[in-house]
Amino acid sequence: MNVKRMLWGLPLALFAAASTGCSLLKVAVATGDPLSKEEMNVRTMTRGFYYDMAGEVARAADSIIGASDRLEVRTAAVRWKIRATRAGVTAAMQSIPDVAMADLWILCRRMNEGFAATPDSLLFGAQSDIARETAARLDRRAARLAGRLLPAERYALMERFVDEFMRDNPVTESDGADNTTLAWLEFLRENGVEPAYAVGSIAEVLADVNDRVSGQTQQLSNSVGWSKDLIEMRLAQDSLRDRIGAQLDSLDRNFRRMVAVAEHLPEISDRVLEELNEQATQLLWTMDVSVDNAFSGFDRQRMELQSYVSREREALVEQLRTTGEDLLSTAFDAVPGLVGRVLLYVVLALAVLLGGPFALGFWLGGVRQRAKLRKHPEA
Repeated sequence: MNVKRMLWGLPLALFAAASTGCSLLKVAVATGDPLSKEEMNVRTMTRGFYYDMAGEVARAADSIIGASDRLEVRTAAVRWKIRATRAGVTAAMQSIPDVAMADLWILCRRMNEGFAATPDSLLFGAQSDIARETAARLDRRAARLAGRLLPAERYALMERFVDEFMRDNPVTESDGADNTTLAWLEFLRENGVEPAYAVGSIAEVLADVNDRVSGQTQQLSNSVGWSKDLIEMRLAQDSLRDRIGAQLDSLDRNFRRMVAVAEHLPEISDRVLEELNEQATQLLWTMDVSVDNAFSGFDRQRMELQSYVSREREALVEQLRTTGEDLLSTAFDAVPGLVGRVLLYVVLALAVLLGGPFALGFWLGGVRQRAKLRKHPEA
Protein backbone atom coordinates (compact mmCIF):
# COMPACT_ATOMS: atom_id res chain seq x y z
CA MET A 1 0.00 0.00 0.00
CA ASN A 2 2.88 2.43 0.80
CA VAL A 3 4.50 1.65 -2.54
CA LYS A 4 1.32 2.41 -4.42
CA ARG A 5 0.96 5.68 -2.48
CA MET A 6 4.55 6.63 -3.32
CA LEU A 7 4.10 5.86 -7.01
CA TRP A 8 0.97 8.00 -7.11
CA GLY A 9 2.69 10.83 -5.22
CA LEU A 10 5.76 10.97 -7.48
CA PRO A 11 4.03 12.44 -10.59
CA LEU A 12 2.17 14.97 -8.44
CA ALA A 13 5.38 16.15 -6.81
CA LEU A 14 7.17 16.50 -10.15
CA PHE A 15 4.21 18.42 -11.58
CA ALA A 16 4.21 20.79 -8.60
CA ALA A 17 7.94 21.42 -8.95
CA ALA A 18 7.70 22.12 -12.69
CA SER A 19 4.65 24.40 -12.41
CA THR A 20 6.00 26.71 -9.70
CA GLY A 21 9.47 27.34 -11.10
CA CYS A 22 10.54 28.55 -7.67
CA SER A 23 14.12 27.74 -6.78
CA LEU A 24 13.28 27.74 -3.07
CA LEU A 25 10.83 24.87 -3.44
CA LYS A 26 12.09 21.45 -2.33
CA VAL A 27 10.35 18.27 -3.34
CA ALA A 28 11.07 15.04 -1.42
CA VAL A 29 9.64 11.70 -2.44
CA ALA A 30 9.14 9.19 0.35
CA THR A 31 10.70 5.85 -0.35
CA GLY A 32 9.21 3.96 2.61
CA ASP A 33 10.82 2.89 5.86
CA PRO A 34 13.60 0.43 5.10
CA LEU A 35 13.73 -2.86 6.93
CA SER A 36 16.03 -3.08 9.89
CA LYS A 37 19.22 -5.09 9.63
CA GLU A 38 17.73 -7.76 11.89
CA GLU A 39 14.61 -8.09 9.72
CA MET A 40 16.67 -8.28 6.53
CA ASN A 41 18.82 -11.01 8.05
CA VAL A 42 15.73 -12.98 9.13
CA ARG A 43 14.15 -12.66 5.67
CA THR A 44 17.32 -13.60 3.79
CA MET A 45 18.28 -16.52 6.01
CA THR A 46 14.72 -17.86 6.15
CA ARG A 47 14.49 -17.96 2.38
CA GLY A 48 17.94 -19.48 2.15
CA PHE A 49 16.86 -22.14 4.63
CA TYR A 50 13.84 -22.88 2.44
CA TYR A 51 16.06 -23.64 -0.55
CA ASP A 52 18.21 -25.93 1.64
CA MET A 53 15.06 -27.63 2.97
CA ALA A 54 13.69 -28.15 -0.53
CA GLY A 55 17.00 -29.66 -1.64
CA GLU A 56 17.21 -32.01 1.34
CA VAL A 57 13.60 -33.17 0.90
CA ALA A 58 14.13 -33.76 -2.81
CA ARG A 59 17.33 -35.76 -2.19
CA ALA A 60 15.67 -37.83 0.53
CA ALA A 61 12.70 -38.55 -1.72
CA ASP A 62 15.00 -39.52 -4.60
CA SER A 63 16.85 -41.89 -2.25
CA ILE A 64 13.56 -43.52 -1.30
CA ILE A 65 12.57 -43.83 -4.95
CA GLY A 66 15.90 -45.39 -5.88
CA ALA A 67 15.86 -47.85 -2.96
CA SER A 68 12.30 -49.12 -3.39
CA ASP A 69 10.68 -51.08 -6.19
CA ARG A 70 7.12 -50.67 -4.85
CA LEU A 71 4.96 -48.31 -6.84
CA GLU A 72 3.01 -46.98 -3.84
CA VAL A 73 6.24 -46.10 -1.96
CA ARG A 74 7.79 -44.35 -4.95
CA THR A 75 4.68 -42.34 -5.73
CA ALA A 76 4.34 -41.38 -2.05
CA ALA A 77 7.92 -40.07 -2.08
CA VAL A 78 7.23 -37.95 -5.18
CA ARG A 79 4.06 -36.54 -3.59
CA TRP A 80 6.02 -35.75 -0.41
CA LYS A 81 8.60 -33.58 -2.16
CA ILE A 82 5.90 -31.83 -4.22
CA ARG A 83 3.78 -30.96 -1.19
CA ALA A 84 6.67 -30.12 1.12
CA THR A 85 8.30 -27.70 -1.35
CA ARG A 86 4.95 -26.11 -2.17
CA ALA A 87 4.20 -25.53 1.51
CA GLY A 88 7.77 -24.35 2.13
CA VAL A 89 7.79 -21.70 -0.59
CA THR A 90 4.40 -20.43 0.62
CA ALA A 91 5.74 -20.07 4.16
CA ALA A 92 9.18 -18.64 3.36
CA MET A 93 8.10 -16.01 0.82
CA GLN A 94 5.81 -14.08 3.18
CA SER A 95 6.43 -10.36 3.57
CA ILE A 96 6.74 -10.36 7.39
CA PRO A 97 10.11 -11.97 8.24
CA ASP A 98 9.12 -13.27 11.70
CA VAL A 99 5.95 -14.88 10.36
CA ALA A 100 7.87 -16.52 7.52
CA MET A 101 10.37 -18.01 9.97
CA ALA A 102 7.62 -19.19 12.34
CA ASP A 103 5.65 -20.82 9.51
CA LEU A 104 8.73 -22.58 8.15
CA TRP A 105 9.67 -23.78 11.64
CA ILE A 106 6.11 -25.08 12.18
CA LEU A 107 6.26 -26.84 8.79
CA CYS A 108 9.46 -28.66 9.76
CA ARG A 109 8.08 -29.49 13.21
CA ARG A 110 4.86 -30.81 11.64
CA MET A 111 6.80 -33.05 9.25
CA ASN A 112 8.99 -34.34 12.09
CA GLU A 113 6.10 -35.16 14.44
CA GLY A 114 3.93 -36.54 11.63
CA PHE A 115 6.61 -38.90 10.33
CA ALA A 116 7.50 -40.01 13.87
CA ALA A 117 3.86 -40.90 14.63
CA THR A 118 3.12 -42.66 11.32
CA PRO A 119 3.90 -46.38 10.98
CA ASP A 120 6.16 -47.59 8.17
CA SER A 121 3.27 -49.24 6.36
CA LEU A 122 1.55 -45.87 5.94
CA LEU A 123 4.72 -43.89 5.22
CA PHE A 124 7.48 -45.15 2.93
CA GLY A 125 7.80 -48.77 3.95
CA ALA A 126 11.32 -49.96 4.69
CA GLN A 127 12.72 -46.57 3.61
CA SER A 128 10.68 -44.56 6.15
CA ASP A 129 13.76 -43.89 8.30
CA ILE A 130 15.26 -41.78 5.50
CA ALA A 131 12.28 -39.40 5.64
CA ARG A 132 12.22 -39.40 9.45
CA GLU A 133 15.91 -38.51 9.72
CA THR A 134 15.51 -35.72 7.15
CA ALA A 135 12.48 -34.25 8.93
CA ALA A 136 14.18 -34.39 12.35
CA ARG A 137 17.32 -32.73 10.96
CA LEU A 138 15.28 -29.93 9.35
CA ASP A 139 13.37 -29.36 12.61
CA ARG A 140 16.64 -28.98 14.52
CA ARG A 141 18.11 -26.69 11.85
CA ALA A 142 15.03 -24.43 11.94
CA ALA A 143 15.31 -24.10 15.73
CA ARG A 144 19.03 -23.30 15.54
CA LEU A 145 18.48 -20.75 12.78
CA ALA A 146 15.84 -18.92 14.82
CA GLY A 147 18.15 -18.95 17.85
CA ARG A 148 20.99 -17.37 15.85
CA LEU A 149 18.96 -14.68 14.11
CA LEU A 150 16.52 -13.52 16.80
CA PRO A 151 17.29 -11.75 20.07
CA ALA A 152 16.98 -13.94 23.13
CA GLU A 153 13.59 -12.58 24.22
CA ARG A 154 12.17 -12.77 20.69
CA TYR A 155 13.47 -16.31 20.23
CA ALA A 156 11.91 -17.40 23.54
CA LEU A 157 8.57 -15.95 22.42
CA MET A 158 8.73 -17.67 19.01
CA GLU A 159 9.74 -21.01 20.55
CA ARG A 160 6.80 -20.82 22.95
CA PHE A 161 4.50 -19.77 20.10
CA VAL A 162 5.56 -22.77 17.97
CA ASP A 163 5.03 -25.16 20.88
CA GLU A 164 1.58 -23.75 21.71
CA PHE A 165 0.53 -23.67 18.05
CA MET A 166 1.51 -27.30 17.56
CA ARG A 167 -0.30 -28.25 20.75
CA ASP A 168 -3.49 -26.40 19.77
CA ASN A 169 -3.35 -27.60 16.15
CA PRO A 170 -2.60 -31.34 16.14
CA VAL A 171 -0.81 -32.90 13.20
CA THR A 172 -3.22 -33.65 10.36
CA GLU A 173 -0.79 -34.03 7.46
CA SER A 174 2.94 -34.55 7.60
CA ASP A 175 3.61 -31.75 5.13
CA GLY A 176 0.72 -29.37 5.75
CA ALA A 177 1.42 -25.63 5.96
CA ASP A 178 -0.24 -23.04 8.18
CA ASN A 179 -0.41 -19.26 7.78
CA THR A 180 0.15 -17.93 11.29
CA THR A 181 0.22 -14.18 10.60
CA LEU A 182 -2.82 -13.34 12.72
CA ALA A 183 -1.96 -15.88 15.40
CA TRP A 184 1.62 -14.55 15.74
CA LEU A 185 0.52 -10.90 15.95
CA GLU A 186 -2.11 -11.71 18.57
CA PHE A 187 0.43 -13.78 20.50
CA LEU A 188 2.85 -10.83 20.58
CA ARG A 189 0.13 -8.46 21.82
CA GLU A 190 -0.89 -10.92 24.54
CA ASN A 191 2.71 -10.92 25.73
CA GLY A 192 3.00 -7.11 25.80
CA VAL A 193 4.80 -6.69 22.49
CA GLU A 194 3.23 -4.33 19.96
CA PRO A 195 4.19 -5.57 16.47
CA ALA A 196 5.47 -2.96 14.04
CA TYR A 197 6.81 -4.01 10.65
CA ALA A 198 8.15 -1.75 7.94
CA VAL A 199 7.22 -2.37 4.33
CA GLY A 200 10.72 -1.57 3.21
CA SER A 201 12.15 0.79 0.65
CA ILE A 202 11.25 0.60 -3.02
CA ALA A 203 14.38 -1.40 -3.76
CA GLU A 204 13.58 -3.83 -0.92
CA VAL A 205 9.97 -4.21 -2.05
CA LEU A 206 11.06 -4.90 -5.64
CA ALA A 207 13.64 -7.41 -4.41
CA ASP A 208 10.97 -9.09 -2.27
CA VAL A 209 8.63 -9.39 -5.25
CA ASN A 210 11.46 -10.75 -7.38
CA ASP A 211 12.29 -13.37 -4.72
CA ARG A 212 8.66 -14.45 -4.48
CA VAL A 213 8.22 -14.78 -8.22
CA SER A 214 11.53 -16.61 -8.57
CA GLY A 215 10.76 -19.02 -5.72
CA GLN A 216 7.24 -19.77 -6.90
CA THR A 217 8.43 -20.24 -10.49
CA GLN A 218 11.19 -22.64 -9.48
CA GLN A 219 8.83 -24.63 -7.27
CA LEU A 220 6.23 -24.80 -10.04
CA SER A 221 8.85 -26.00 -12.51
CA ASN A 222 10.02 -28.68 -10.08
CA SER A 223 6.42 -29.77 -9.42
CA VAL A 224 5.74 -30.14 -13.13
CA GLY A 225 8.89 -32.25 -13.57
CA TRP A 226 8.07 -34.40 -10.56
CA SER A 227 4.48 -34.85 -11.74
CA LYS A 228 5.88 -36.12 -15.05
CA ASP A 229 8.02 -38.57 -13.12
CA LEU A 230 4.91 -39.71 -11.26
CA ILE A 231 3.09 -40.42 -14.52
CA GLU A 232 6.10 -42.27 -15.94
CA MET A 233 6.26 -44.45 -12.83
CA ARG A 234 2.67 -45.48 -13.30
CA LEU A 235 3.11 -46.14 -17.01
CA ALA A 236 6.29 -48.14 -16.40
CA GLN A 237 4.43 -50.79 -14.40
CA ASP A 238 4.01 -54.09 -16.29
CA SER A 239 0.43 -54.55 -15.16
CA LEU A 240 -0.60 -51.16 -16.46
CA ARG A 241 1.24 -51.66 -19.74
CA ASP A 242 -0.37 -55.08 -20.15
CA ARG A 243 -3.81 -53.63 -19.50
CA ILE A 244 -3.27 -50.89 -22.05
CA GLY A 245 -2.02 -53.46 -24.59
CA ALA A 246 -5.02 -55.68 -23.95
CA GLN A 247 -7.36 -52.75 -24.41
CA LEU A 248 -5.64 -51.84 -27.69
CA ASP A 249 -5.96 -55.45 -28.90
CA SER A 250 -9.63 -55.46 -27.95
CA LEU A 251 -10.15 -52.22 -29.86
CA ASP A 252 -8.41 -53.73 -32.90
CA ARG A 253 -10.65 -56.81 -32.81
CA ASN A 254 -13.75 -54.71 -32.47
CA PHE A 255 -12.65 -52.55 -35.39
CA ARG A 256 -12.12 -55.65 -37.55
CA ARG A 257 -15.60 -56.87 -36.65
CA MET A 258 -17.04 -53.50 -37.62
CA VAL A 259 -15.25 -53.71 -40.99
CA ALA A 260 -16.67 -57.21 -41.61
CA VAL A 261 -20.15 -56.02 -40.69
CA ALA A 262 -19.84 -53.04 -43.02
CA GLU A 263 -18.84 -55.33 -45.92
CA HIS A 264 -21.99 -57.45 -45.50
CA LEU A 265 -24.21 -54.59 -44.41
CA PRO A 266 -27.10 -54.97 -47.01
CA GLU A 267 -27.72 -58.66 -46.28
CA ILE A 268 -27.31 -58.16 -42.56
CA SER A 269 -29.63 -55.15 -42.58
CA ASP A 270 -32.46 -57.12 -44.24
CA ARG A 271 -32.09 -59.97 -41.78
CA VAL A 272 -31.89 -57.58 -38.85
CA LEU A 273 -35.04 -55.77 -39.99
CA GLU A 274 -36.95 -59.06 -40.30
CA GLU A 275 -35.89 -60.18 -36.85
CA LEU A 276 -36.60 -56.75 -35.45
CA ASN A 277 -40.10 -56.81 -36.99
CA GLU A 278 -40.83 -60.24 -35.52
CA GLN A 279 -39.52 -59.27 -32.11
CA ALA A 280 -41.44 -55.99 -32.16
CA THR A 281 -44.68 -57.79 -33.10
CA GLN A 282 -44.16 -60.34 -30.36
CA LEU A 283 -43.35 -57.59 -27.89
CA LEU A 284 -46.49 -55.62 -28.76
CA TRP A 285 -48.65 -58.76 -28.46
CA THR A 286 -47.10 -59.56 -25.10
CA MET A 287 -47.66 -56.01 -23.90
CA ASP A 288 -51.30 -56.12 -25.06
CA VAL A 289 -51.95 -59.39 -23.22
CA SER A 290 -50.17 -58.10 -20.13
CA VAL A 291 -52.23 -54.89 -20.12
CA ASP A 292 -55.50 -56.85 -20.53
CA ASN A 293 -54.54 -59.16 -17.68
CA ALA A 294 -53.56 -56.24 -15.53
CA PHE A 295 -56.87 -54.41 -16.10
CA SER A 296 -58.92 -57.57 -15.58
CA GLY A 297 -57.02 -58.17 -12.37
CA PHE A 298 -57.71 -54.57 -11.30
CA ASP A 299 -61.45 -55.03 -12.02
CA ARG A 300 -61.58 -58.28 -10.07
CA GLN A 301 -59.78 -56.77 -7.13
CA ARG A 302 -62.10 -53.74 -7.21
CA MET A 303 -65.18 -55.95 -7.09
CA GLU A 304 -63.78 -58.02 -4.26
CA LEU A 305 -62.87 -54.88 -2.35
CA GLN A 306 -66.35 -53.42 -2.89
CA SER A 307 -67.98 -56.68 -1.72
CA TYR A 308 -65.76 -56.75 1.35
CA VAL A 309 -66.60 -53.12 2.21
CA SER A 310 -70.34 -53.83 1.79
CA ARG A 311 -70.16 -56.85 4.07
CA GLU A 312 -68.23 -54.97 6.69
CA ARG A 313 -70.66 -52.06 6.54
CA GLU A 314 -73.69 -54.35 6.97
CA ALA A 315 -72.02 -56.13 9.86
CA LEU A 316 -71.21 -52.81 11.50
CA VAL A 317 -74.79 -51.52 11.09
CA GLU A 318 -76.18 -54.76 12.55
CA GLN A 319 -73.77 -54.56 15.44
CA LEU A 320 -74.77 -50.93 16.13
CA ARG A 321 -78.46 -51.85 16.00
CA THR A 322 -77.97 -54.73 18.42
CA THR A 323 -75.96 -52.58 20.75
CA GLY A 324 -78.64 -49.85 20.71
CA GLU A 325 -81.41 -52.33 21.50
CA ASP A 326 -79.39 -53.78 24.37
CA LEU A 327 -78.78 -50.32 25.77
CA LEU A 328 -82.49 -49.40 25.60
CA SER A 329 -83.54 -52.72 27.17
CA THR A 330 -81.04 -52.28 29.97
CA ALA A 331 -82.19 -48.69 30.53
CA PHE A 332 -85.90 -49.65 30.71
CA ASP A 333 -85.15 -52.56 33.01
CA ALA A 334 -83.31 -50.26 35.36
CA VAL A 335 -86.06 -47.57 35.44
CA PRO A 336 -88.40 -49.29 38.05
CA GLY A 337 -85.58 -49.85 40.46
CA LEU A 338 -84.36 -46.31 39.96
CA VAL A 339 -87.88 -44.87 40.54
CA GLY A 340 -88.28 -47.00 43.67
CA ARG A 341 -85.00 -45.78 45.09
CA VAL A 342 -85.94 -42.18 44.26
CA LEU A 343 -89.32 -42.55 46.08
CA LEU A 344 -87.59 -44.14 49.07
CA TYR A 345 -85.18 -41.23 49.25
CA VAL A 346 -88.09 -38.75 48.98
CA VAL A 347 -90.01 -40.49 51.82
CA LEU A 348 -86.92 -40.59 53.98
CA ALA A 349 -86.31 -36.92 53.29
CA LEU A 350 -89.92 -36.01 54.21
CA ALA A 351 -89.72 -38.11 57.35
CA VAL A 352 -86.54 -36.36 58.37
CA LEU A 353 -87.84 -32.92 57.48
CA LEU A 354 -91.28 -33.32 59.16
CA GLY A 355 -90.67 -35.87 61.89
CA GLY A 356 -87.38 -34.42 63.05
CA PRO A 357 -88.78 -31.03 64.25
CA PHE A 358 -91.82 -32.79 65.83
CA ALA A 359 -89.62 -35.23 67.75
CA LEU A 360 -87.31 -32.40 68.77
CA GLY A 361 -90.28 -30.30 70.03
CA PHE A 362 -91.70 -33.23 71.89
CA TRP A 363 -88.40 -33.90 73.59
CA LEU A 364 -87.86 -30.23 74.46
CA GLY A 365 -91.44 -30.08 75.94
CA GLY A 366 -90.69 -33.07 78.10
CA VAL A 367 -87.44 -31.53 79.28
CA ARG A 368 -89.23 -28.27 80.15
CA GLN A 369 -91.99 -30.14 82.02
CA ARG A 370 -89.50 -32.08 84.09
CA ALA A 371 -87.64 -28.91 84.94
CA LYS A 372 -90.85 -27.21 86.04
CA LEU A 373 -91.73 -30.17 88.29
CA ARG A 374 -88.31 -30.02 89.94
CA LYS A 375 -88.81 -26.32 90.76
CA HIS A 376 -92.40 -26.69 92.18
CA PRO A 377 -92.74 -30.20 93.52
CA GLU A 378 -95.86 -29.28 95.55
CA ALA A 379 -97.68 -28.38 92.41
